[in-house]
Amino acid sequence: MNRLNIQSFRAALRALTVAFAGLAGLFSAPLAAQDAPASAPAAAAAPTTGAANINITPRRVIFGPNKRTEAVYVFNQGNAAVTVDVALVDNVMLPTGEIVPVARAAEKGPEAEAAAATVKSARPYLLAAPSRLVLGPGQGKTIRVRATQPEGAGGAEYRSHLTVTTVPAADSGLTAEQAAAAQRGELVLRIQSIFGLSIPLIVRDGAASAQATLGPITSSIAKGTPELLVPIRRSGTGSVYGNIEVRSGKNEVVGLVRGLAVYPEVTDRIAGVPLLRALRKGETVTVSYFAEDQKPGTAMASGSFTAF
Repeated sequence: MNRLNIQSFRAALRALTVAFAGLAGLFSAPLAAQDAPASAPAAAAAPTTGAANINITPRRVIFGPNKRTEAVYVFNQGNAAVTVDVALVDNVMLPTGEIVPVARAAEKGPEAEAAAATVKSARPYLLAAPSRLVLGPGQGKTIRVRATQPEGAGGAEYRSHLTVTTVPAADSGLTAEQAAAAQRGELVLRIQSIFGLSIPLIVRDGAASAQATLGPITSSIAKGTPELLVPIRRSGTGSVYGNIEVRSGKNEVVGLVRGLAVYPEVTDRIAGVPLLRALRKGETVTVSYFAEDQKPGTAMASGSFTAF
């Protein structure tokens, strides 16, 4: 039996660790180019790793009686051609705001598994084409999405995520010459990371409704930056989606987070809102949750916090 070169094996393990760290990004909250807090209203979050740099817009699509089609634009901002697969995936939101595939919810525990069981998939009512795109450097292409109306939905909201995932290049493996050059018994691996972006596709029958309130607000420190922890509590048959603003008594914006959703499978989530400055002792600020869905700009909920 050949004995593996120990140093090569350890190096390979380190490479695998790095690769899986990048791959994990495909199945965590950043799947939610639509849900991850952002400080600016960019078209969408875009992962950047050398040649892999893709962008997707819009960030969220809602279908209803008066809207049955949508064009989703995928753009390659990288310096090399990239191929992406297009798929409809069912995801579940956790109380932390993390988005994970329904198929993997059990890995997050019984609470996540129970929430996943209540997700109403929109896949039976959606058609997205094409299923694969080849994008040259600086090139964009369109995915056409069509929705049909659920019968007897009774105010329910159906949701799936349109996901685009990079496909490794056909020449990403070892060549025959490279394989032959390896020393006898040496383990040789080549790792290529896979990245993905997704946006929610929501199908409503027009009767879905939802309301939001804010729970008790507390303060915290995250990576050396002061922040407010704001519980968003949802009720009704649909999701809520909007932005949180924190304003001082002088109407100064001291905190802002955009694109916060609470989906029907959870009744509340806690949003961390980084502050632009530390609050003074005894200072009271107003925290508002503004809709960016059915009535953009409308304050769905508000509360206050006094620093101590």
